[in-house]
Amino acid sequence: MSQRNIEENELIVSYMYLRKIVGWIGSLLPVALIFGGLVSITASLPESMSGYYYTQMRNVFVGALCALGIFLIGYAGYDDVDRWITNVAGLGAIGVAFLPTKPPVCVAGPRLCSPPSVAHLSMSQQVIGDAHLFFAAVTFIALGIMALRFAKSGATPPGQAVPARIRHGLGFGRLGGDAPATRKRMRNAIFRGCGITILSCVALAALSNLLPMPVSARWPLLFSFEALAVFAFGISWFVKGQTLLPILKDRRPVSGPPAGQPVAIVRTTAS
Repeated sequence: MSQRNIEENELIVSYMYLRKIVGWIGSLLPVALIFGGLVSITASLPESMSGYYYTQMRNVFVGALCALGIFLIGYAGYDDVDRWITNVAGLGAIGVAFLPTKPPVCVAGPRLCSPPSVAHLSMSQQVIGDAHLFFAAVTFIALGIMALRFAKSGATPPGQAVPARIRHGLGFGRLGGDAPATRKRMRNAIFRGCGITILSCVALAALSNLLPMPVSARWPLLFSFEALAVFAFGISWFVKGQTLLPILKDRRPVSGPPAGQPVAIVRTTAS
C-alpha cells in the first residue's frame, strides 16, 4: 500500500471517529442530564434541557455543547453547503451554551419554582434569554437539515429547476443512474426519519408554549421534544459514522487481484 493510500485511510478513519464522537455527545446528553438531575437536584427537574444551566449539571450541559459546537465547526462535509450548515449549527450550539435561558423564579424555596415572567427578570436576562431561544432554534433547524442532507446521493444534477435542486439537496431527489445499495437505502431512510423528527420537535416545542400553564407544568413537553430532537441528531451521526448496527455498514472490498485477471505465480529454485 502506498503512502498516499495510508494517509487517505487515516483521514477516513478520523472522519468516522469525528462522526461517532458527535453521535455519542448527542445521544448521551439528555440521558446524562436526567440521571444527574435525579441524583443531585432536590427540587423538581427543569422543564427544558437549557434549564439545567441553573443546576449542578451546568458544567456537563455547557461542556457538552461547547465540544459539540467545536466538532461541528471542524466538520467539513462534502461541499460548501454542508460546511455552512455545520458551521451555523456549531456556532449556534456555542451560543446556547454561553447565553443561558431565562432563570426560573423561586418564590418560597427551590421546590416552588415556576417558569420566568417578564416582571421578575431584568432587561439583560430578557435579552440573553431571547438570544438563547434564537440560537437554540437555529441550531436544531440546522441539525435537522444536515440529517436530511446525509441522505443526498451525489452532486445535484445540472439543469434542474429550483424545487428539484432543493429536494435533491435535502435527500428527497430522484436518483439517477445506478440505484444505491440496500444498505445505503436503509441509512437514507434513517437519515430522513431523524431529520423529520428534529424539525417536527422544533415545531412542537414552539407550539407547547401556547398550552395553558397547568398543562405545561404537569407534563415536561419542552424537555421531551428537545431530548428527542437531540437523540435523533445523535442517531443520524451514529449511522453516518457506521457505528450502530452491522447491517447498516458498507462491506469493505476484499483485497486481492481484480476479478477475471490471471494471478502470476513466480517459482524460484535454489541456487
